[in-house]
Amino acid sequence: MNKIFVPVVVALAVACNGGGGDGTGVKAPPSDISTMAVGEVRLLNPSDIPNGIDLPAGSGARDYIIVVGNTSSVHDVAANFNVKADKSTTGVFGIEAAADLAAQSSFQLNQVPLARTPQEAVENRVRAFERSRLTLRSRSTPFGGSRISARRSAQVSQLTPPAIGDRINVNVPNADSSDLCNSFFQTQAVVASVSQKAILMVDTLDGPPLTLFTQAQLDSITNEFDNITYPTDAAYFNTPTDIDNDGHIIMLFTGRINQLTPPGTTGGFVGGFFFAGDFFPPVATAQLGACAESNQEEIFYLLAPDPTGTKYGNVRSASSVRQGTRGTIAHEFQHMINAGNRLQNPLVNDFEATWLDEALAHFAEDAVGRTQRGFGDLQTLTFNDVLPCNTPCSQANDFNAFFFQNLARLTDWMVQPDHFSPMSGMADTSLAVRGAAWAIVRYGADNYSNGLPRAFTRALVAGPDTGVTNFVAATKSPIDTVVKGWLVSMYADHLGIAGLDPKYQYRSYNFRSVMPPVAKAVLNQQVASYPLQIQSVGSGSDNISAMNRSGTGSYFRLTVAAGAGAKNVKVLNTTGTANASFTGEHIYVLRVQ
Repeated sequence: MNKIFVPVVVALAVACNGGGGDGTGVKAPPSDISTMAVGEVRLLNPSDIPNGIDLPAGSGARDYIIVVGNTSSVHDVAANFNVKADKSTTGVFGIEAAADLAAQSSFQLNQVPLARTPQEAVENRVRAFERSRLTLRSRSTPFGGSRISARRSAQVSQLTPPAIGDRINVNVPNADSSDLCNSFFQTQAVVASVSQKAILMVDTLDGPPLTLFTQAQLDSITNEFDNITYPTDAAYFNTPTDIDNDGHIIMLFTGRINQLTPPGTTGGFVGGFFFAGDFFPPVATAQLGACAESNQEEIFYLLAPDPTGTKYGNVRSASSVRQGTRGTIAHEFQHMINAGNRLQNPLVNDFEATWLDEALAHFAEDAVGRTQRGFGDLQTLTFNDVLPCNTPCSQANDFNAFFFQNLARLTDWMVQPDHFSPMSGMADTSLAVRGAAWAIVRYGADNYSNGLPRAFTRALVAGPDTGVTNFVAATKSPIDTVVKGWLVSMYADHLGIAGLDPKYQYRSYNFRSVMPPVAKAVLNQQVASYPLQIQSVGSGSDNISAMNRSGTGSYFRLTVAAGAGAKNVKVLNTTGTANASFTGEHIYVLRVQ
């Protein structure tokens, strides 16, 4: 990944000798932000502020958020800033915190697993292999049809679903390998539960199914898939492929997944994955390259119980496996649907870009959680909605499975919003990027779907484009516009700012409610607070180092007391001798009060 650094200095210079008033003259230039109404958002290009952003002296207290945005279309272009101003300790207006924050921060999150990297690390290897090695040889078959046809596998594929107790030969890709198509484990699995949409199997490596799970636990897994996960993901992302015509998705619980988590690991673990190699033929065709591992079937590989920890070095009870794989299945099912639909479409030539594929998979966790809890697609959720209990309860299990991880990853972004772009090439390694990616797609579904978020996400999965081009096509708006709205929303959401356009907040979440308790747990805060990093600036000459990356921005807050003198904010080049002008430079000003 090539990173391009564009050195820039942002100097926020404050002068206290200005006059003027709270002028509202119609001829005032856009650089005069005193003419802004409370709740107004103003977009400033470099040409709009030849002499900087001006705030004339006035009699009333005023509060502004200034976001220096970077909307370069090139991934991971970074602009370095040197902000010349004090880190002001100006007072906070009462509008800053949600009214119910104090009460909600008392909820206990100490039982939530905070170590989240092992699963992402394994999944990153799998997705990276798919994009680099599972290439398409042509855009279509010689007859213009799908590249996927019904195929019969001697291993797992059959038109009639198997019965409980049947043994099935299956290949398990070695996720520790650099070549998942040629490094795999051959094993047998026992069918343990069959539902309308799922076939649950347990690897014989781990023992008879009923020594690991009760039949009720096995059936609860397939029932949740039938009734919650399958219909939700299909509604949001399209119907999955069925390359062997058996009408089922296989869930294989295997100790090969347990082996991906080192013995004695605390906190994080690998829950499982889907591998697109299972869509490819074992021998290359004119349409598709070969993947020797392929089961030619839709299949998940999932963590198996290890009740004493003697087999794999970590204790995994049946109940913890059941709970720990719920979100994994929802997430990986989006990957399965996305990859299968792209392979099936002769107009598509590539798998989805990493950042958008992961954003949609994290979106699937949220969508399945909403269905499980009976929430509407665009119902505005508070923290009390997603976690209404202080003691162990089914809602807490749902929160941990479907909601917490997205909010925790978003916390990672909010503490360094300038360093991590939702569209970054670092989506394969950065939790913060994934958190931002989920948040901007969630914002797009809330504000650019005409009230139909399912149609919006289905359009993204359908393509045929990828990445930013695909996202722009679905929103039907320039990426600059969407990024502007998203960055402003991440500050303004549900603050109750008078006159604020609804497009500058979320419909699906009240982030001022849900984020502080999660941030308190993730960041080990003493007091719950909204974690978005904002530099407050005032008079003085301190040099504040800052930067931003394409697709995101840096947040500054300019708060002035009643009767304060005039102020001026300049965005300058590295030498401080001229205005900065870097590709994608936009400045968004929100008047809060």
